[in-house]
Amino acid sequence: MTMKWIKKVYGLFVDDPLLAVLSLIALAIVFLLAHIGLSRWSGLILFGLIAGSIMWSVRRS
Repeated sequence: MTMKWIKKVYGLFVDDPLLAVLSLIALAIVFLLAHIGLSRWSGLILFGLIAGSIMWSVRRS
């Protein structure tokens, strides 16, 4: 059951190049935040950005 969910999420990133780019941008933003000392907030911000990107991608298609 878990593998089906992982394959579905992976398929979102493979089938939607814009989602992949948004995710890379989110990772870059979080990396910069962690680098300047906001590492505690980085995980929460990463979760929010990736979840928002996935929700936006699903609604768009």
